Amino acid sequence: MIYGTHTKDAKYVQVPGIIFYLTSLSVGGSIPLVWAYVSEFQPPNKRGGALSTIATFWMVGNILVAVFGLVIIPSDIGFVSPNFSYNSWRIFLTVCALPSLIIAIVIIWLPESPMYLLLRGRHDETIAVLQKVYAQNNNKSPKKYPVTLINTSGLKIQADINQSLWKSFVMAFYQTFRQTNALFGRSLLRVTIIMLLINFAIQFGYYGLWLWFPELFNRLEQYYDEHPNEEVSVCNLAHYHGNSTVTPSSCDSDKPAIDQKALINTLITSVAPLPANLWTIFYMDRLGRQFFLVFSMVLSGAAAFGVYFVKTATDNLILACVFGAVSTMGFNALDCLGAELFPTHLRSTALAVTLLSARIGAIAGNIVFGYLVDVYCAIPIFMVAALLVSGGLLGIILPNTTRKALT
Repeated sequence: MIYGTHTKDAKYVQVPGIIFYLTSLSVGGSIPLVWAYVSEFQPPNKRGGALSTIATFWMVGNILVAVFGLVIIPSDIGFVSPNFSYNSWRIFLTVCALPSLIIAIVIIWLPESPMYLLLRGRHDETIAVLQKVYAQNNNKSPKKYPVTLINTSGLKIQADINQSLWKSFVMAFYQTFRQTNALFGRSLLRVTIIMLLINFAIQFGYYGLWLWFPELFNRLEQYYDEHPNEEVSVCNLAHYHGNSTVTPSSCDSDKPAIDQKALINTLITSVAPLPANLWTIFYMDRLGRQFFLVFSMVLSGAAAFGVYFVKTATDNLILACVFGAVSTMGFNALDCLGAELFPTHLRSTALAVTLLSARIGAIAGNIVFGYLVDVYCAIPIFMVAALLVSGGLLGIILPNTTRKALT
């Protein structure tokens, strides 16, 4: 983000923003599909653990990014030419992009969701996919799959129709509007509203605080470097940024300045959610989604409230680890609920709509926290804590979906 901000050519200012936008667009579009796709392949008694396992790889990705950053960015690798510099941080970005490219290719060979095929009237293809799953799970021939006919009574079949590309796009937009409208119909309105509020609350709280932890780290460390014999709360450091400055020359350098301690802190906070992730994998289907959602968001709110009392960088690091760990359980439970509360023909749309609410919450949380942290620090901290706790308590009135079949 620093690169290009101080460059002489304005073209370079726009490029990172465009790249970040396209990256976010791609990730945001894939997330709802992942949860819907995986959930439709799982039996009721294993679905929570399977979805929690998938969610755990968000943490795995964070850990790998931190490790790659520690190894690659400080190293003197790459090459420099008169017109282009392919240095360590560009190599780091390339390495981070490779998994997405590989997965995009692998997905081509994954089977279509059986429930989707069935709702489209493609009965033979549905049986073929189920035979393949049966064969892989039981190490038997697909021909030994005991089911040859599926009862579709009660299902609203929407047969595929061959259309032109333009008509397909029009139908896709129409279907999106119709399905979104259905989420706010009488039968689903209550669940949809509650899920929108919970998603907004958890992302407002999480990103509102999480993205500002590094800044709180820096303020405390810089203050104690300059005032080693004093003790102060992080909320007493409004407008304090120390004496450090960033110069244009350091930003234009082929080898960026490396804050080794910041990278190590990133690695520590990335590893912190591991126990919580493992707990959800093994107990999501035993203790239930509501337990983990309420338990997580209430504890996250308590951890957010604790920021008000932080007085050292070490305290801040510990609190960041606790906050990240307990928040993970809430995200995993919410992923399960989002996939299970809505019928198959609306599932992906519902996940996308609730994710939109979550993204709005994340943006609002970051802006509000950043604006108010230097005005009166207690306000954004208490706001984050209150939203997290109230969002968690809303989970109590959601329907119980644990170990129940998808509709």
